[in-house]
Amino acid sequence: MLPGRLPEVALPEVADLLEIKTMLAESVVEWTQEWKQQGLDEGRKEGRKEGLREGESLLLARQLVKRFGPLDEQTLARLAVAGREQLELWGERILDARQLSEVFDDK
Repeated sequence: MLPGRLPEVALPEVADLLEIKTMLAESVVEWTQEWKQQGLDEGRKEGRKEGLREGESLLLARQLVKRFGPLDEQTLARLAVAGREQLELWGERILDARQLSEVFDDK
């Protein structure tokens, strides 16, 4: 019955119900630990991605302030919610922009 429901899990031969109960209890603990580790790994990966995005946003904000002076709330809000690709595009545009609006111009 179990091999049909869990085909990817190798189950050893068992002699009696007590062995099955013990084996399943051990497997549940192992599976729980694996799932927990997978969740932690995914959380770390997402945290790193968000940290990179925040770092890029802060760097671009500093560059914009240095080039164009203090930023208004609307510009800061745009930087705070922008994705990495958008931040990279704006970061490239700052090199040629003569005024702040040219950095964010979607033309």
